Amino acid sequence: MMKTIRFWLAVALGAFLALFAFQNMATVEVDVLFWTFESRRIVVIGLTLITGIAIGWIMNSLTR
Repeated sequence: MMKTIRFWLAVALGAFLALFAFQNMATVEVDVLFWTFESRRIVVIGLTLITGIAIGWIMNSLTR
């Protein structure tokens, strides 16, 4: 029973992530200090997420 719930939850989450990625495929212009570059919106969102996770992990490590 629990494996079935986890399976369908994983399927739903995967479908949501695929839909989110598909809807955020547009190219956006990113300005960083003196540089300007173009990238897909989903890449910018992913890099922002990874950066936030890394900063949180580092801050957590420093406070221990």
